[in-house]
Amino acid sequence: MTSPAPEPVPVTVITGFLGSGKTTLLNALLRNRKGHRIAVIVNEFGQVGIDGALVEGGAEFVELDNGCLCCAVNADLEAQLRRLAERGGFSHLVLETTGLADPLPVTWTFSRPGLDDFYRVDAIVTVVDATEPARFDESPEARMQLERADLAVLAKADLAGDQGARAIEAARRHNAHAPWLPAEHGECDFGALLGTAGPSRAATIPEDPGYHHHPSLDAWAFETDRVLSDAGIEDLFASLPPSVVRAKALVRTEERPWVLVHAVGGRYDIRAVTPTRPPARSRIVFIGRPLDVPALAAACAALAMDAFPDAMLPR
Repeated sequence: MTSPAPEPVPVTVITGFLGSGKTTLLNALLRNRKGHRIAVIVNEFGQVGIDGALVEGGAEFVELDNGCLCCAVNADLEAQLRRLAERGGFSHLVLETTGLADPLPVTWTFSRPGLDDFYRVDAIVTVVDATEPARFDESPEARMQLERADLAVLAKADLAGDQGARAIEAARRHNAHAPWLPAEHGECDFGALLGTAGPSRAATIPEDPGYHHHPSLDAWAFETDRVLSDAGIEDLFASLPPSVVRAKALVRTEERPWVLVHAVGGRYDIRAVTPTRPPARSRIVFIGRPLDVPALAAACAALAMDAFPDAMLPR
């Protein structure tokens, strides 16, 4: 008598536009996993990753930091998924996409022979920034991520004067069926997040081998071995031009061992952190279009100097 085939490992794909709060949600989930052995894959936009150093655990951490998962990196993702399947020992897989990725081709990867009997995509979860209600009108990537959602998570409602009501109203014009899950500092009903009991709607959409989606934004990264000025870091992020839609940094400074900086929508946050896997060098990543790379390079190079110009970046 043959034994029944094991149940597939459920997969949750977390997506959302740049700076929406995906990594904050993922870290909160890992802190509250309550016995679940969760494997984690994090994709980062651009050549240099930052969020990967800040993810707080899981059965295994796999970082793909060389581009958009929905295009050339799909082959790397498939190899990583096969390696994780051979290793086993986890009960759930959470995959965080880059902030510009279409999550649909990610789900197609799980349908390939040898993976479709091990994994089951339960849900595409889209994180929505409550402070950016106009994002869906401005960004085709944000609309696309929302349209794919089986579940929407409302983040940063405490920072929005209307508690996110306008963001939800705008989002529902693009996806009327997805239920909403409120999150505060990444904390939410994780039973609902992981217990969607799929399969995702995306599983019913056949793979299109000719499909390609390319991000409409560029990325540039600065790396250094030098210790940077705290005051200079604040000056840099306070003077970012509107063409930089997202910036983040994980750097060593003169006053604190490691500092994490997030900037999005004209706001920035600076805080001391202890990275789970400290990188070898300080990193600052800028995402936008058009990026004035020479000006950004000059401003970053000045961070290790004693004097800082009054206007570090042209507006």
